[in-house]
Amino acid sequence: MSEAEPTDFRLHPSCVTDLNQPTFDADWQRRAFGLAVALSEFGHYPWQAFQQELITAIGGWEEAPVDARGRWEYYEHWVTALGQVVARHGMLEEGYVNPE
Repeated sequence: MSEAEPTDFRLHPSCVTDLNQPTFDADWQRRAFGLAVALSEFGHYPWQAFQQELITAIGGWEEAPVDARGRWEYYEHWVTALGQVVARHGMLEEGYVNPE
């Protein structure tokens, strides 16, 4: 009797990709991701605070009427959450972003 085939996906040893790494469709998404992680890692806010803001942002989108939602864009919610956590932790002076 032969052994069962492994169920996990194996890459060729020369492949250097990380299957668990996030994927991005645009550079702004990569930058937003990196900024959120870096600000947390440097102690500006706990990661759980960002996660909660992301949950809230996504929940708001889910609760909106279907015709008012717009297209699903995960990193748009990410940016909304980042803006909220930055504001809640007082990291920017009022009027600093897009000053008139």
